[in-house]
Amino acid sequence: MLNDQDQVLSANGCSVGPQGRVQRSSAPVDRARPDPGAGRAYLDHKRNLQAQRERRQEDSLRIAEAVDADVSRIAKASRRLRPHGHGVVGDHGVQVLNATYLVAEHRSAELHVLARILRERTGASIEVSGPWVPYSFVGEV
Repeated sequence: MLNDQDQVLSANGCSVGPQGRVQRSSAPVDRARPDPGAGRAYLDHKRNLQAQRERRQEDSLRIAEAVDADVSRIAKASRRLRPHGHGVVGDHGVQVLNATYLVAEHRSAELHVLARILRERTGASIEVSGPWVPYSFVGEV
């Protein structure tokens, strides 16, 4: 139940970006016949890249779950929303957690401290905004 002392703070966070970007070389490409075993090396390289992407995605989701659990402890209620696409969060990362939390006004500073601690502990980009009108916590009409 909302009262005058409640506020909604939105933690649109855990934007975990890639570790580095691949730069294309401007050097001319050698079109000579590949060395024996080059196809296998190429496939191994592609498999390793895929495994790295999957590990980063799993790590990001674990971080998102931990952040949500920690922030939910100080909130009266919470709702997880669909993460925004790349256009909203920019080219620097992928949003893996988009949540809104109903936080009592007297705990607002605690939320900001917690967000800072979580940023330092996880290395994730965690954004806190608000207070907002509590639309996410109003019943259906």
